[in-house]
Amino acid sequence: MSYLERPRIIPDNRTVMSRQYNLSALFGKLREVAIDYGKFDMAKTLPVMVECPDESQGLKTLYFTATFGTSPFIGGKLAAELDTKAIVPASHHAENLVYVMGGHTGYDRPTKTWGRLYREKEGGFSSCCGKLAGIIGPYLKEYEYARNSIKLFKEKGRLFLEVPDRLMGIHSSDETHPAKLCLEPFLIKGNSGSEGAMTANSPRSVVFEAHPDLRQRLESKKRKITRDPTPIGDNLTGDYFHFLWVSSSPFPDDITRRLHPLMHRIVSSVDYPPMVTVANVHTWIEFNRFVDAVQAIPDVLSTGILGVSGLTVDLYSAKGPYHYSNIYYPQYGFFKPAGQREGVVMGPSEIDHLLDSYTPKRERYSVDRILEYNDRAGEKVEF
Repeated sequence: MSYLERPRIIPDNRTVMSRQYNLSALFGKLREVAIDYGKFDMAKTLPVMVECPDESQGLKTLYFTATFGTSPFIGGKLAAELDTKAIVPASHHAENLVYVMGGHTGYDRPTKTWGRLYREKEGGFSSCCGKLAGIIGPYLKEYEYARNSIKLFKEKGRLFLEVPDRLMGIHSSDETHPAKLCLEPFLIKGNSGSEGAMTANSPRSVVFEAHPDLRQRLESKKRKITRDPTPIGDNLTGDYFHFLWVSSSPFPDDITRRLHPLMHRIVSSVDYPPMVTVANVHTWIEFNRFVDAVQAIPDVLSTGILGVSGLTVDLYSAKGPYHYSNIYYPQYGFFKPAGQREGVVMGPSEIDHLLDSYTPKRERYSVDRILEYNDRAGEKVEF
């Protein structure tokens, strides 16, 4: 099986992004799931939004209102971090809760670029999600340095690595690197503490013979290596390094603390850009926090809870009355009937199958009607 051939610690991007929904289809289906599968009375059901408060997410609020007849309870913080303290207040507002959760990333269609979005108020492009971009930034910088600075070359039929001294722990104490990339021993053949050699040609590097495993992988990929040193590049996969938090300061936030142990896999992902991977991993972590919290909080025992967690891709177009749109990739699901402590946890294929089992019916309120009301917001109000 594939997970035995290539072990992974993080969700596979292609697996969790296998099914795409526009917001109309997603919310229409979700309402039918809540009514038929969850047996929720919509008159006593409150939607809860755990999304990043980004302007590119604004259309979702309209769909919440159009689908459930009420604006959503806000259950999340920046970058769609679950606010566990908001679960109890939400449960006090309704008999049933429907959660829509997950991280987001931008996609610029003209250039086919992930992780950025045009901001109308800025008049230019910026990172999306900006919070996750700020978190992953120092790690990506370290990884890019390593993949460009570690060199491969061959001599007399043997494969060698030229490793910068900074990656060997020989660096200035004045350097500000909160997260330091550390190479794993099995990248190198023999003992890394005694088998390396400094050369006159490269006094700021140490040369090692490559581990047979690395050589085998390079040969299987048919990579051509000569006497001329070339950067290791994408062949520096997450198997060959990890990150240490070397800053004297603690992690700046809880999201960084949770993502840190998995950053070596995130920055070296190749099926999708790291900005997509970090959003998917963050979504997975927050979904697990959600399930753990719901099943551990006594106050929500009497509340029926349905949750879907997935990645939102934000798009921008200058056409139409509202220039931002969203695509949603459901990844995980959760259902806990009222009166039960434990719930049913669904993976990507299960939540996709559940949603596909239902056909959206006419919304209670159309989004166009809500936009029309919004356009008349400047009318005089009589008190």
